[in-house]
Amino acid sequence: MSLKQPLISLLSKEIPDDTPKLAEEIWTTTVILDKLGLFSAECYLRTREQIVAQQRSEMLELSTPVVKLWDGVLALPVIGTLDSARTQVIMETLLTTIVETGSGVAIIDITGVPTVDTLVAQHLVKTVAAAKLMGVECVISGIRPQIAQTMVHLGVTLAEDIVTKASLADALRYAFAKHGLEVVRTAARA
Repeated sequence: MSLKQPLISLLSKEIPDDTPKLAEEIWTTTVILDKLGLFSAECYLRTREQIVAQQRSEMLELSTPVVKLWDGVLALPVIGTLDSARTQVIMETLLTTIVETGSGVAIIDITGVPTVDTLVAQHLVKTVAAAKLMGVECVISGIRPQIAQTMVHLGVTLAEDIVTKASLADALRYAFAKHGLEVVRTAARA
């Protein structure tokens, strides 16, 4: 846009003021520069949108870490609101980590999830079913009283073969028992 003034000044010097050709050349120059400016703005916006989309994708992946707690035991602490896109990332991340680690038990901890509706519950059930197809038992932990009440009011029921535990500690104790491990207190050292 800053080229308009010098170009129009140059055109005014080269073409006499009293000819219709000057107005025509100024108009053509203005249209070309406007199109160039619009093209530049569109390219900039397209690039910014790609960066934002990439960052959004990276944030989704970072917001769903799968942690190896012990040989054969994974934990997936879920924090924040769940939607279809995020639950898909959760499922993919969990299944990929199951393959990488060869784990037999996966704990999905939803203590940090503020609400669970029918759709979220269905996604959790699908994630558990997918893991089960890979030979992994999933335990859902952290179902708070408010979430349990909401699920009952909505008529959401988890399959009978889905293990649920009140806390991550209870789920970990269950997973350890599945592997024949037991956590015991020892005398405190002085």
